[in-house]
Amino acid sequence: MKKLILIRHAKSSWKDITLSDYDRPLNERGIRDSKFMSKELSKIINSIDALYSSSSKRTELTTRYFLEKINIKKENFFFLKDLYHADLNHLFNSILSIDNSYSSVAFVGHNPGITNFTNFLTGLSFYNVPTCGIIVIEFLIDDWSLIQKKSGKLLTKMFPKEYK
Repeated sequence: MKKLILIRHAKSSWKDITLSDYDRPLNERGIRDSKFMSKELSKIINSIDALYSSSSKRTELTTRYFLEKINIKKENFFFLKDLYHADLNHLFNSILSIDNSYSSVAFVGHNPGITNFTNFLTGLSFYNVPTCGIIVIEFLIDDWSLIQKKSGKLLTKMFPKEYK
């Protein structure tokens, strides 16, 4: 079996309008949600084999909170520029090439890619995976390259507003 954890970056700050979209940090709510949601995820998943994150500032900052709570080898987390606003096709092609020694993998990224990818993999119809939302999907396969449309089973969804 393979397990995929999809995480949308937390809420970003628009305080400094001179910053590019890529360079925007988290706002106070984003920091609070990242701390809280990483703790909640760690209650059901205490380790993962690999983590791939967009290298944008807000995504990298979100990822750092999850790396504090979820056990992962330092050499198995990657900040990649090509995941910045990656669309469904890019995310799908990325997952097909994951090393099969990894049974559990997380992607931290942006919308609409995260929502579209969730819907594609599960056949469900989420309107929006919110900021700092988490989707956990299971696949009954032993090779990442065998993933197909609607082949994943939603194990859990965790959205910050559900805890308030």
